[in-house]
Amino acid sequence: MKLAFIGGGQMAEAILQGILDSRLLAAGEIMVADISAERLRYLQDKYQVSTTISNIQALRAASTVLLAVKPQAVDSVLAEIQAVNDPQQLLISIVAGVPLQRLSAGQQFKAVRVMSNTPALIGQAATAFCCNARVTAEEQAFVLKLLQSIGVVVAAEEKDLNTVTGLSGSGPAFVFRLMDYFIQTGVQLGLSADQARTLTYQTFAGSVLLARRTGRPLEELIAQVTSPQGTTFAGRQVLEQSAAGQIIRDTIVRAKERADELSGGQP
Repeated sequence: MKLAFIGGGQMAEAILQGILDSRLLAAGEIMVADISAERLRYLQDKYQVSTTISNIQALRAASTVLLAVKPQAVDSVLAEIQAVNDPQQLLISIVAGVPLQRLSAGQQFKAVRVMSNTPALIGQAATAFCCNARVTAEEQAFVLKLLQSIGVVVAAEEKDLNTVTGLSGSGPAFVFRLMDYFIQTGVQLGLSADQARTLTYQTFAGSVLLARRTGRPLEELIAQVTSPQGTTFAGRQVLEQSAAGQIIRDTIVRAKERADELSGGQP
């Protein structure tokens, strides 16, 4: 096996599907370990990968391990990884709040720390990653290809990973809440729920695509929509004279601070 998943939840499945769809690896090169036999049957039936309820079996079978367990389970799994004790094995972790030093057992192992987000479920993730010094350039290139199979990827310094957690890791929930506010307001002003939802979804999606494809500064795109004394101008006055900007900043900062707390004050 070239890759073993320790944990077979939704994010693991998103990465698994991305790997297979991009043909980075074949199903026969992948094993998934999970505590749920029902989940393993589902993954085996859908993706034709090997499965096991034994983390040790998966760890011994693969040259690369992708750690995708719940944070509360990470200590026991890391103990199993250290018990297998293969310093040439590459460990990729998508577990939030676990620093490289802890993953690598003090540089004993090659470790990669990843922060992604739930749009990975449709191949549209925003992902950042960092590696410890033992990871080779070839291995970093493999990690990049693996993560690109589920969306957009940036390399980052570990000190910035908790900021990434607040901005893009938690970010989808904040964006969905803003969308919900748009929809609620549309309904309150007389639109049907379906009308408000359709128009809101497309407004957010279209705005992102316009910004990405044109590459123009956001201030220019804002000005493009704003006619002097027009409707957008009137709405912007309310938005920009309110505390909305500070509220968004405080939201992201608090999420980042919570990531700091969960990682024990480490980056």
